[in-house]
Formats: sequence, C-alpha cells, structure tokens
Amino acid sequence: MYRPNAYNSDLKWETTATYNAGLDFGFFYNRLNFSVDYYFRKTTDLINTAPVSAGSNFRNQVTKNIGSMENKGIEISATVKPIVKNDMYWEISANMTYNDNKITELTGDASIVQAKDGGISAGTGNVAQYHTVGKPARSYWVYQQVYDENRMPIEGLYVDRNGDGQITTEDRYFYKSASAPFTFGFATRFQYKNWDLGCSFRGSIGNYVFNDREAGFVNVAKTYDSSFNYTHNILKKSAETNWCTYDNVLSDYFVQNASFLKCDNITFGYSFNNLFKAAKYKGVSGRIYVAASNVFTITKYDGLDPEVEGGIDNNIYPRPFNTMLGLSLNF
Repeated sequence: MYRPNAYNSDLKWETTATYNAGLDFGFFYNRLNFSVDYYFRKTTDLINTAPVSAGSNFRNQVTKNIGSMENKGIEISATVKPIVKNDMYWEISANMTYNDNKITELTGDASIVQAKDGGISAGTGNVAQYHTVGKPARSYWVYQQVYDENRMPIEGLYVDRNGDGQITTEDRYFYKSASAPFTFGFATRFQYKNWDLGCSFRGSIGNYVFNDREAGFVNVAKTYDSSFNYTHNILKKSAETNWCTYDNVLSDYFVQNASFLKCDNITFGYSFNNLFKAAKYKGVSGRIYVAASNVFTITKYDGLDPEVEGGIDNNIYPRPFNTMLGLSLNF
C-alpha cells in the first residue's frame, strides 16, 4: 500500500563543538614520548525517532532533533623504544582513553522525557535502551532481576523498586550503558637484523551489551515455529534457566558485561635485499611475511562478540579469524 511517510521540515544536522588541551613530552632523545590530552565535546540537535501528537503527521513517530549530549575525558598515549641499535630495534606503544558520556538536554515535544532507542526482537515492540537527561546515551532501562539461592534468575520475578506491591513500568530502572568509559590499545614491534615481529591489542572496560539472542531463545517451551513449520534449537543457557514464557524479557539479567581484550593482529616477516644480483643489476629486494588478524578475544560475555555496535546483540555477523601469506618485491 502506498502511503506518505512521516516528514519533518525542521530536521537539521547534528552539530558538534570540541575543545581540547594537551601536553606532549619527549625524553632521552625521543626514546620515550608521552602525551596527555583533555577534551570536551558537546553535540547539539541530536537526531532520534521521537513521538509526535496524534494527527500532526503521517505517523505517530518522526525523526527529529531531540536534545544535546556531552562527552568529556582524558586521552593518554606513550611510546618507548627500549632498544635502538643497527641490527636490533624494539618499540612499544600504548594508549588509554577515559570518556564520560551524558545526555544534557531533551527538547521539543513535552512528552519527550525519555527518547526510545535499541529495539529488541524478544517480545513485541520492546525497547531496551532510552536516552534521558543525566544518563549516558543508550542506557538500558530494565527490570531488576531476582535470583534464587543458586544465582539462577527466577522467571517473572523482579524487584518492586517503588514498593507499591506490584510490578509495573514504574519499577524499571536505568542500568549500565553500551558506551565504555575506558578503552585502551597496545602494540609492539621487534626487529632483529632482517627478521621482524609485531602485534597489536585493543580493549574496552565497562561496556555492556543486551544479549538479545539469548532473550529471544529464553522460552524453552517454544521450540516449534508454526509460521514456518520447523523446530529450532535453544541455547544452553536457556535450558539452564528453564523459562517457559517471554514475559518481561526486559530484565537486567540480559544486560551483560562485554568488557574485552582482543588481539587484532600478529605479523612475522623477513626482509631481503640484492636477491639475484648480477653484474650491474642490483637485484631484487622485498619482504615475505605471514599475518593473522582477529587472533583471539578474552571476555566474560556469553554472546558471539562483545564488540556490538549500539549495544543490542541481535543479528551480527561474527568477525572471522584470517591468516595471510604475503610477498612484496622491489625490482
């Protein structure tokens, strides 16, 4: 059916202003370099889908500018060269960032107290993330799960946070965020004569992910899909919890710590010169190497990958482990 979509003639680009101040140091003939930078970044006219008054547009939700957000933090980086010789070289570099993210304003329609984000597949029309003033962007708004003596979640039992004797949306609370306050990286390269070895690591501390895949399979009573006439598997953790409904999947049980350490790359190579040298011909130079990427990940997260854009682990394509043998030649 052809129909007009929601339209907002006042929609405009987000605007970001950044201020920063930093210091750079170099010691021991630049064998040790160190830098520290403080930054403040303010984004205004944030874009998001928000409700509008009934009858004022072609839909009850429209893309609009809803408010502003601040990011502030410190970036620190250092590079050290423990060995610098003619036939041996070793360099180590590291960096770390602390970022404080917060929504500072929600504007426009008076009904925008919280702006929805992060729709999930479990249940119907459920949204696990919201933007609200004073909280980080994409904070999870969920129920506080109750556990038994074996630390297993009890189906349908949540904390009555407002003490009114019943579980309603008033008992949902803001719990964690998809944004990591700490990120860091580490790389090193060692060279001895014609041989070289390098590797790089990357990590995140304090980022959380809503495991929508687990929430979507939590109902162990439903293993047959009548719509498509097939029987599907269930997750091992779903069998352990043994829930038999999808009621209130908006539980903080599914908001899981996704801090990680990843080895992004390892490369081992050999460089050569004057290969096939003869008479006035200087020969061939080049390098042969073997490399591996996405080597390993250390995390407590139960899903496929703790590095999920937006914080909802729903339908991601797992990053593959790759190896490569390479040869570069200079004639």
